[in-house]
Amino acid sequence: MTNRRVLWFALGLGLCVGLILWLVLRGGLAGKGDGVRADDNPLIDKVRSTWRAEDGETAEEIFAKVATVAHFVPRGWEVGRKTDTGERVVFSWAKHRSDKTTDENMVMWEVAPDGTAKLVTLYAKPMELGWQAFALSLVVDEVANNERGVNRRWECQKFCVRASL
Repeated sequence: MTNRRVLWFALGLGLCVGLILWLVLRGGLAGKGDGVRADDNPLIDKVRSTWRAEDGETAEEIFAKVATVAHFVPRGWEVGRKTDTGERVVFSWAKHRSDKTTDENMVMWEVAPDGTAKLVTLYAKPMELGWQAFALSLVVDEVANNERGVNRRWECQKFCVRASL
């Protein structure tokens, strides 16, 4: 009886390991989909390469700096819906790594047929001003919503510098 249990256990374990290896090796768990990554989209590349804030920084430079001072976890780029005035490019981010996709925030650009990219999102003005204004707007929002672990020291330094100008 014990030998039969060991045999069934070994067969079940072997099948599970084999199935997992098969899924991983063929990319099933990686979620490749149709094999086209959003990062390879020419519309996304256009926004990445041409859009600049007033201080000359790219969106990715702004996102990298903001992530160091505010709750900002980049999730990725994607192409949004086409509108009458152009096509949309969306960068999604979350406040915490554990946030679900339904809790994500977005920064959105609209790319006109002539190729110009315009920021059309709630955070448009702070982002156009540069990373510090964008980060400050996020930190202020975190304070207003009673988030834990808010970088209040950075907020006060930047706010005091801005207020004294």
